[in-house]
Amino acid sequence: MQSQTWGGSSLPFLAVGRVKDSVTLAYYIDPESVEQQEQTQEVFQKLLKASSQKLAAGQRTRLQWNNGSVCCLMDEQARLLYCVVTSLLTYPERQAYQLLYDFRGFVERDDANLDEAEKHALNDKLADQMRDLVKKYEAYQDINKLSSSHSAAAVDTSSAPLHHQDARELRQAESKKWIFIALLVVVIVLFLMWLFGFFGKAADSQQPPPPQEPQPAGPALRAILM
Repeated sequence: MQSQTWGGSSLPFLAVGRVKDSVTLAYYIDPESVEQQEQTQEVFQKLLKASSQKLAAGQRTRLQWNNGSVCCLMDEQARLLYCVVTSLLTYPERQAYQLLYDFRGFVERDDANLDEAEKHALNDKLADQMRDLVKKYEAYQDINKLSSSHSAAAVDTSSAPLHHQDARELRQAESKKWIFIALLVVVIVLFLMWLFGFFGKAADSQQPPPPQEPQPAGPALRAILM
């Protein structure tokens, strides 16, 4: 494959072709990459011709192309081949294949004459869907990059004061622990004081009354005893 230079798009080319006769049914190319359109279509034609020997039904593969790659997906009947070009190898493989699965869904909605359809027969029908899919999955990559950069920045800015923060939290936890222990001791002492005071009062109430001295009998009783 010859050297290829893409425009600003991370997904400059998307296409589907019929395997049996290597006919391209639909393709999308980024407007900034139209100068490479002829070469890119030739590469896709070569992939269509080789796919019947290189790929089984339902199989997928990613091939390096200069600084980028070509991700290919064979359908379940080994009838259609779907391809998307990534301008850089760093584009996530999982997202590239998900784009192809979504694209396959659009193509298979109208499956009437795909076995006999002419070259570029689906271009007009799928032009908007192909463009929207490319923009959608380019945006996914931008969101992932933004999330990754934010995560890295958060780690970098928080790593410096992390040890100080841990030490402060440790001291606070230690202080709370000693306050809790002191309160627990006070509660135990008060409980013991109350407990001993209660039993002391109970013991005093159970002591027998002091013996009483005999009182002298009244006049009437003395008279009877005499």
